[in-house]
Amino acid sequence: MAYLVISPGSCGEFIQGYANGSSFMVTCPINRYSYAYSGFDGIGDILPDKAAEAVKRTLVYLKRPDTIVPIKLKSYIPRGKGLASSTADISAVCQATALSVGEILSPRELATIALSIEPSDATFFEGIVEFDYRDGKVIREMGHCPDMQILIYDCGGEVDTMSFNNRKDLISLQKSNQTEIEKAMSFLVEGLKNQSLEVIGKAATISAFANQKILFKKPLEDFYTRGTTLGGKGVICAHSGTVLGLIVAPGADIEAIRTKIKDYDLGVFYLDTVRLTNQGMQIRKCKLDDPFTK
Repeated sequence: MAYLVISPGSCGEFIQGYANGSSFMVTCPINRYSYAYSGFDGIGDILPDKAAEAVKRTLVYLKRPDTIVPIKLKSYIPRGKGLASSTADISAVCQATALSVGEILSPRELATIALSIEPSDATFFEGIVEFDYRDGKVIREMGHCPDMQILIYDCGGEVDTMSFNNRKDLISLQKSNQTEIEKAMSFLVEGLKNQSLEVIGKAATISAFANQKILFKKPLEDFYTRGTTLGGKGVICAHSGTVLGLIVAPGADIEAIRTKIKDYDLGVFYLDTVRLTNQGMQIRKCKLDDPFTK
């Protein structure tokens, strides 16, 4: 039996920082994915280093270290931007590997393996998750988020996740933001409870601005000011990446907003318009002639 595993990326994080004794993030999973295919006859792809390591560590975890598992991997998530491309790859490959030997991994098991490779997001969980991305601990599953669109813009450049998280000053800088991050979390809990885009947007905006002392994004203030005048509910950022997102209602006129932001010349480059997804990782049984394999 062949399997297709679909794991979402993210638009940064609703919140990232330090509170209650740990560094954490709150996931913002989006409908852009990595796809891993397994259980077929034939030769797999030559995988990127982190994905190849995910195969090895999954087989060790399942006590099948000598098993050979062909995997095909395809991603539609830009690299180095803070869109959880590595997390999507690693988690999809881990699950595809497990399925090929008759096992299935829980989201918490996926988190354990992923964190053994690098600091990771937790977009493969269903709904929104508060996640200690250093120790791999799920602090709480926060429930489902209301539907929203996010216009994603790039500030330029790339950020290496490993290098960023190895900064010696990172924890102290996060601790200096603790009051703002706790305020943001309070708004986020309220926004999720009441399914309010306005309150969720307020929470994300607080965290994005607090992160300026850690990873400065020059366009943020103008992007927020202009975006909210165009109907945006708030901004979300990749706290360890290069992107900014404008949160808008599902029925918003995306093309009109894009045109205006382009006219403002804010120093950002449009990447994509996405929707938040609460689905988490998806697993499908596939036929051997599935278009993905071609």
